[in-house]
Amino acid sequence: MNIYVIIPLYNRIHYTKKIISCLREQTLRKIIKIIVVDDGSTDGTDKWLKKQNDIKTLKGNGKLLWAGAVNLAIKNILKKGTQNDWILLINNDVEIKNNYVEILYNVAKNNYPAAVGSIVKSKNEKLISIGAKIFTHKLKVKEIYNKKFIFKQSEILKNIDVLSGRGVLYPLKSIIDVNGLRPNLIPHYFADYDLSLRVKKKDYNLLISMNAVIYSDDNFDLVKEKRKKENIIYKNFARKSSSLFYAKFLFWWTALSNIEKISLPFRIIKFIILPVTR
Repeated sequence: MNIYVIIPLYNRIHYTKKIISCLREQTLRKIIKIIVVDDGSTDGTDKWLKKQNDIKTLKGNGKLLWAGAVNLAIKNILKKGTQNDWILLINNDVEIKNNYVEILYNVAKNNYPAAVGSIVKSKNEKLISIGAKIFTHKLKVKEIYNKKFIFKQSEILKNIDVLSGRGVLYPLKSIIDVNGLRPNLIPHYFADYDLSLRVKKKDYNLLISMNAVIYSDDNFDLVKEKRKKENIIYKNFARKSSSLFYAKFLFWWTALSNIEKISLPFRIIKFIILPVTR
């Protein structure tokens, strides 16, 4: 049994070195196999990776984006992986403690079959994110953690709608059952949610471990402000845009009931396209 850790990356070598160092210090290091997908880095990442004997490096052409990079790694794993193996998706711009993988694995093993996500904290232990909930009536994906959120004593949150790709452990079998990701249609944003949603529809549980922590120094408010300044054409048509219209359409088509699908084109216009053009 192996845990394959997939890390899609493009540049930011200083982040890559940190997450690799974290993975090398894991308590389950002996069963961890690191696979990095370098999608055309130009900052010396490729030269550094060539010197790392414990890392499997796959090369992209700069156009894979997140979903394409993950799918490339999955195809490589399927050449020798078994259905008893696991896949851990994680970004290169985060850090984890040395028992992180063990925590995720124990929760997943004790709740099999399940995919298990993480919570996100800042480096000073401030809680940033717990997970997401989808609201089909308004086509919204919102953070669970807010002013009304009440912490429970349970160490596991169950019945989660979707899981972020920023630290989630999947049974390899679940990835096989949904035929991986859909990079041609959902290339970047929403690809992680789409994967977990389709896994859930195959009757795998989606959980979040409150003890599995991803540490990030991202400024999510700054990211939101940056997106507001993007022009209309980029927002609707750029493959890396968080508002790519056909990616969102496909995601919500997958999420909705048959009755809800009838009004999807109208709601796409009302809740996604019109707000973007304002």
